[in-house]
Amino acid sequence: MNDRFEYKSTLATIFAQVLSEKPDSLTINTLLTRFPTLHDLLDATEEELQSVHGIGTVKAQQIISALDLARCISTKMSRPSIVRSARDIFEHLKIEMQYLPKEYFVVVGLSSKMRILFKEVTAIGSLDAAIVHPREVFRPMLKRNADAVALVHNHPSGDSTPSREDIEITRRLKQAGEILGIRVVDHIVVGFETYCSLAEQGYL
Repeated sequence: MNDRFEYKSTLATIFAQVLSEKPDSLTINTLLTRFPTLHDLLDATEEELQSVHGIGTVKAQQIISALDLARCISTKMSRPSIVRSARDIFEHLKIEMQYLPKEYFVVVGLSSKMRILFKEVTAIGSLDAAIVHPREVFRPMLKRNADAVALVHNHPSGDSTPSREDIEITRRLKQAGEILGIRVVDHIVVGFETYCSLAEQGYL
């Protein structure tokens, strides 16, 4: 309860500065009621924000810009450059992946010393073997001479429990990586403030 109050109080203060209104104004109270969680707020469109009384096009754009900036700053501050565990990968990508409305499959290229070299989206949509093809997954690794790869995808439902398809894709890509000489170190499913490492679950 205290965390929720603090969350609302912080957002009210931020919105007051962005919108040039008092923290307890009707507009800000309506905004926090309409979008009660951070997930709801980050997922809000400009049109949805404008449906709140007192918020027009300019104010809606200001809110979205402020949220984008906060997300960017938070992401940069939380990102490790060297991978020591599955949580490092999760912390590197959770801010931008846990709120996505569709499933995104991301490859994270790693050096021999497990330093993050790059990340790249290789598939979007409901993931299955037809979409997540080894050719697309390993092309960036070969092009940029990565020694290893961490596979990451999100579950828009917020539940990080791996599906049967997730496990099958993991085993298929591990086999392809062995043939190409690229080590698949993990496949991480990102949920809302949680994750599941298939390596830790024994699937790699």
